[in-house]
Amino acid sequence: MTTHLAITGVCSAERRRYARLTVASGRRRSLHVVDLASDTDPPLLHTTLHGMPSLCVVDARHGLDDLRDESPLRRFVPLGDGRADVGARARLAAQLIESASAIVIVSWEAVPTAELSILMAVCSHLAPTARIRLSRGVGDDLAAFGFGTTLPVHDAGDRAGWTRALNGEHDPFLTDPRVTTTRYEQLRPFHPGRLVLALEMLDSGSCGLLLRSVGVCRVATRPTIPARWEQAGSAMWIDPIDGAHGLDDVGQDLALTGVDLNPAAVRLVLDAAVLDDAELAAGSGLWRTLPDPLPAWRVAVGTDDATAD
Repeated sequence: MTTHLAITGVCSAERRRYARLTVASGRRRSLHVVDLASDTDPPLLHTTLHGMPSLCVVDARHGLDDLRDESPLRRFVPLGDGRADVGARARLAAQLIESASAIVIVSWEAVPTAELSILMAVCSHLAPTARIRLSRGVGDDLAAFGFGTTLPVHDAGDRAGWTRALNGEHDPFLTDPRVTTTRYEQLRPFHPGRLVLALEMLDSGSCGLLLRSVGVCRVATRPTIPARWEQAGSAMWIDPIDGAHGLDDVGQDLALTGVDLNPAAVRLVLDAAVLDDAELAAGSGLWRTLPDPLPAWRVAVGTDDATAD
């Protein structure tokens, strides 16, 4: 019986090398290897990983830097192509770890133990269900992971640490006292102007190093449409959630992962960005008139916030 395995990772050289070695080893294990390029379109990536075990290759020498890399995935892309987003490389690095069934850390031998501990804990916080291993060679890795035998295959959407944190199920196997994931919940909408200031404060490092945050948020100037909040490194996306979302009663519900994060300070910064008592009592008529420096949304004509575009 043939088992399919996707090899992922934003470090192209290390991913390709590991994939080649896996192909050679996989012939003896009836293992069919799919090498997913670092600039694979997200829809194709998610389709490929749905129901298929994936092994994410992380280079220990720059694994944390990849999660903060502001560069686009491709140097030259057509106008409007999302892969040109500043910060898209950091987002893909996080998404590949989050969707992984297993994570292998390579080139770790010369990295200080304390740094390795942080990197492994970050990976475990981002992907609590993944098995994580310092590579001892492809053959040993595959045997230890048990691909095709004992390795559980979760749906890629259920593997992400932020999903599990928002479901109250976040339980990373590997931990480090400097690495934390915290949940922020708040029913009040964000004041868009103060939200921008809050994002700048979080990015400044004043509350610790915020590597990744994902969840649902609500912006007061666009009160009827919940938004997906996604941050990776210094890059931030707040995009409308369309369709039958079932989020009418949700304000802010975010999972935030970082190094040396101060959860109390994070809460203070975000609480300062929501509507105060007077603004909340004034109602949505006033909210829509607030200064809004956030990027415009393209939303379906006919919705209450269609003018957000």
